[in-house]
Amino acid sequence: MTDDIAIITRSMRIQSTRSSKLQGPHRSSRFIRDLLALPIHEETVRRVLVKHHLERSALPPLKPIQRFEAKEPNDLWQIDIQGKVRFPLLGDLLLILVKDDHSRFLLAGRWFFHQYKINVFMVLHQAFLHWGLPKAILSDKGSQFKASSLHGEAEYQYLLRRLEIEPIYGRKPRTKGKLENQFRFAQRDFVPENLHHSQLEDLNAAWSQWVEWYNWQHRHKGLHGECPADRYVRSLRKPPPEDLELLLIHEEPRKVMRDGCISYYGQTYRIPDEHIGRRVWTVLKGETLRIEYGKEVIAHYRVKTDYLQLRTNDS
Repeated sequence: MTDDIAIITRSMRIQSTRSSKLQGPHRSSRFIRDLLALPIHEETVRRVLVKHHLERSALPPLKPIQRFEAKEPNDLWQIDIQGKVRFPLLGDLLLILVKDDHSRFLLAGRWFFHQYKINVFMVLHQAFLHWGLPKAILSDKGSQFKASSLHGEAEYQYLLRRLEIEPIYGRKPRTKGKLENQFRFAQRDFVPENLHHSQLEDLNAAWSQWVEWYNWQHRHKGLHGECPADRYVRSLRKPPPEDLELLLIHEEPRKVMRDGCISYYGQTYRIPDEHIGRRVWTVLKGETLRIEYGKEVIAHYRVKTDYLQLRTNDS
């Protein structure tokens, strides 16, 4: 081993005066071994370079991985849908969540049985009403957020365009890393303590309390020990309430079935019998579902969420 090191050191000193290829600090152990035709392993060469302080001493360090962060609150929000989580008494649920990129402040979120677009709009409606409007929202390219056709426009895209919010679509999974980490943390911290709920409304009430704790009391490592609320301020961009409500109203036709009900995103709603066989209009505004025939309101409901309970009662 001593002879090998001596050979390397002597060869480097001799060859460095003869070959410009060996001059300068940007030399790898493999490159030196091959150029000098040394009959030893490149790791031995590396140890010699380290010992004599010749190991790329002037080489600029590799560019560190940059974690993107919006400069100010409400510059960028993120929205995403977590994959299904199993609750023993409720079944598989998913979480739709909106988060401020700069502060990690949780703006709105709820657990649902399905990832229908109307559920996405409910969560956005809650976020806009309480916290105002952001400059941009980052999401994936799911059908809830982006039209599949190059020439089409999803309702989500139309909504953001009307509100002058820029839609941004992540090209790689790590683009939404903050929300992915948030989902993992919620699954470790919130879910185990709330597996006993048998009603979706109770679970979401517990979730609201957890969000309150997270925003105002949780010391976030990514914020150097600060709480999200320490860095978040409400947006000054707020549209007139009537405009916001108008944009978040969703109208769709439904046919009244023979049993006097309509089906609306996995739920059934009773309609007066005289409308059996007719086509009616459903108007969703927030969590209120209005059913109209002509210009007359014929039924009025709060949107149902406890799908499993409904199914059990029907059976």
